[in-house]
Amino acid sequence: MSNSTISLKSNLIKIIKLDLFRLLFPIIILCLSLSLLSPNFLTVNNLTNILVNAAPLALAATGLTLVIICGDLDLSVGSNMALVSTASALLMANFGLSIFLAFGAGLIIGAFVGFVNGLLSVKINIPSFIVTLAMMSVARGIALVLSDGSAVTNLPESVTNISSGRFLGLSFIIWIPILIVPIVGYLLSRTVLGLNIYSIGGNKEAAILAGVPESKTRILALTISGFMAGFAGIISTSRLGVGSPIIAEDLILDAIAAVVIGGTSLFGGIGKITGTILGVLLIAIIRNGLVLLNVSPFYQKVAIGIVILIASIIDALGRKRNL
Repeated sequence: MSNSTISLKSNLIKIIKLDLFRLLFPIIILCLSLSLLSPNFLTVNNLTNILVNAAPLALAATGLTLVIICGDLDLSVGSNMALVSTASALLMANFGLSIFLAFGAGLIIGAFVGFVNGLLSVKINIPSFIVTLAMMSVARGIALVLSDGSAVTNLPESVTNISSGRFLGLSFIIWIPILIVPIVGYLLSRTVLGLNIYSIGGNKEAAILAGVPESKTRILALTISGFMAGFAGIISTSRLGVGSPIIAEDLILDAIAAVVIGGTSLFGGIGKITGTILGVLLIAIIRNGLVLLNVSPFYQKVAIGIVILIASIIDALGRKRNL
């Protein structure tokens, strides 16, 4: 094992420990504060509601983490979710496909959108920011065209059973990210693909000289992000009981906030799934607390924007100190 590989793994362990202490403390303080401000916060129903609402964000932010560590950006995750939700619902309502085939097709659609993002960005050398910004509009537009701008109804009862079903007291909605996110975390921390993602994000030129397949790795990262967005779209469909072309319009803001708060650098090369999940919980708790305190949705946007700005400033200052 090379010295650079050992050094990388050592740095990743330090990042994990920093994430746990840096994020768990504000989460605990926030929960204690909200429990004093609102008697409804620490109820079982509300805590379950926080986890259910956080589930789609956890999946989307997990995929986005890989992309950002790799030095790219995927702004299309919310629109991809809407396209998957609409397309899979139409397959069930209009074509009679079973829930497994329809949702399976939805996952393929989500991954394909991510693959197209990667292909255009890598092969034509268009910045991923531009490609996914365009795809954000294209995917949302296709969803609106397919559904005529309306929710797709008359879905099988099995769709809503996913959200109403429980295992060990937890909704199936919560179990999906519990099972899926660790798999992505394993890919990032324990496989060659993950090492390549960190290498490219840390120093793309050096990684290419070392023989890292830059094009393949970036395309795979964006494809995985699309696949995870597909999962998030499926969860949203089961929660709503309809296919919706307008879901997740603001999700990208929360996803980026969760990833950056979780310690992933917007400059690439640094980050961890554990940090992202803690960031997701923090964002979900903030949003839930603001709702319980009857804070206007407009001010919620301001709050999340400020959180992103503060996390970005901390990231930038940290990198400046290390130079």
